[in-house]
Amino acid sequence: MPNMQRLTWSGIAIHSGNLPGYPASHGCIRMPYDFSTLLFGITGSGGTVVIGDDTKAQPRFAANPGVMLAPKDFTPEMLKPLGSGEYQWNPERSTSGPITMLVSAADRTLYVYRNGEPIGRASIEVKGRLGGHVFTLLEGVSSETSPLAPGRPARKWMSVQSDAASRSADVAALAKRVRISPEFAGKVYDTLTPGATIIVTDQPAVRKASRDFTILAD
Repeated sequence: MPNMQRLTWSGIAIHSGNLPGYPASHGCIRMPYDFSTLLFGITGSGGTVVIGDDTKAQPRFAANPGVMLAPKDFTPEMLKPLGSGEYQWNPERSTSGPITMLVSAADRTLYVYRNGEPIGRASIEVKGRLGGHVFTLLEGVSSETSPLAPGRPARKWMSVQSDAASRSADVAALAKRVRISPEFAGKVYDTLTPGATIIVTDQPAVRKASRDFTILAD
């Protein structure tokens, strides 16, 4: 299978293949050969893959989604509850690679991973339901101020997926429902680069054990 990239160690992958116009795979994601070659050339280990099943959903821009994927695993240390306003920040655990973040309203925690390795987490206060969303960071900043990182301009984000119940939600209002240590938010802000991913969920970070990867789905 040309240009194959594994999503799991048990046989699920992205690769070049025939596209008959209807689901014809046992779980893999097929792409046209030319596109798969381009994708293979720019991706690397530790990246986040977002798979949606709504053919009508299109990426849309969100000036301030406000809150900060889930990695390959969650260790007991990473799941130990934090006190109000408490955070951990250890960027030396992984000094390069893509940043992925998970905001769990159920856990009242924001998890930060780089290249699949845990580099930080912080307790958060959440008001109401956040819903399910996926955002990716774009180039540049807006003219407004970041709602969570004091003294810094707001970043530009693109919404790439929302669950059915959250599709009509005002994503710019998410920041108003979340409170986090400004110091921690500043550290994360200064670490982010375009392509970083944020997944927001009302579910806990860990539900069902998986040998391969963590799935966040409703």
